Amino acid sequence: MLKIKELLNQEQKTISHIPVLFYDLNSDERTFLLRTLIRKAEKTLLDETQLLVLFDVYDLENWNRNWPIIRDRSIFEAILEGHKMIWQGKNFTFNLTTSPIVYTIMNITPDSFHDGSSDNLLVSSFLKKAELALIDGASVLELGGKSSRPGYQDISPKEEWNRLKGPLTALKEQFPQVTVAVDTDEPFVMERVLDAGVDIINDIDGFDTDEKLNIISAYKPAVVAMNNGRAGYPYSEELFDNLDQAFSKKKLELMECGLDPRQIAIDPGVGFFDPKRGSDSLLRAKSSELLSRTGLPVMIAISNKRFLNQDFDLSDDERLLGTIMLEGKMMDEGGRILRVHDTKATSRLIKAYQTYKRV
Repeated sequence: MLKIKELLNQEQKTISHIPVLFYDLNSDERTFLLRTLIRKAEKTLLDETQLLVLFDVYDLENWNRNWPIIRDRSIFEAILEGHKMIWQGKNFTFNLTTSPIVYTIMNITPDSFHDGSSDNLLVSSFLKKAELALIDGASVLELGGKSSRPGYQDISPKEEWNRLKGPLTALKEQFPQVTVAVDTDEPFVMERVLDAGVDIINDIDGFDTDEKLNIISAYKPAVVAMNNGRAGYPYSEELFDNLDQAFSKKKLELMECGLDPRQIAIDPGVGFFDPKRGSDSLLRAKSSELLSRTGLPVMIAISNKRFLNQDFDLSDDERLLGTIMLEGKMMDEGGRILRVHDTKATSRLIKAYQTYKRV
């Protein structure tokens, strides 16, 4: 009689390549499975009695719902439960397993690479943008008071906080239920925004100092940790191995600060590396499946970045095309938090992607 088991142990996580073995098959069961899986390429008949199939979480969701042998549905449900991907903070919980989210960039800067403008510094303008983003489907609003584009002009932590203070206070007053993140690499700013009620800290340097880790230990917010390839990371042909090791180490560091793994998201830092020393943006973009094996949510942060022009031969006006195309591929490989400028287009992408995967 047909039996089913997963071939990963509980410590091994992935949401896009989950090996499931159907075994003790008789001839009729083998024929039924091969016919049922005719459109699925990722399968191997090991012998006449064993079929190995690579599922993703949407496959498991579908099979749990539609598998004709009722007694076996609980097996697919249990496998899916073991690969559930949760991101949570003190005031929010997102089940990202089959539901990617829009994480909208709200720049409070005059010089950001995509939407830098002096109007960004006006609280009234900021609140209008925030309201529109929420209407269009944003799950998180991320405030940034300093540009981090290549060649950016640094500002003092005090100036960064002064830019953030007014919009952040107004946002919390007008939209008290919204999940708020702040993009900063400054400990001074981290403390002040956490005192102001921010839910998530996103550090492009990956909480790389004891001072930052002490703040995380004291406040225990949800975090996004990036490996950006800038400080102390020479260009390397062993990028995937380096990223895997770096994030495994960072996960342990943050857990030692008292964070639950479900509070930690990671960002492979696409588009940050200095092209004069080599370009690894597409390689970093292709790391979503590898990094999802950590069990941590992977951020997709490629929105309108310059490498899209360089690697895909796109004009500036065509960057959204490149963004949407690559975001779809990165979602398919396990990315779940889409950090974007265009909320509406990304919300539509996610809905279309989910519809496609669930057919």
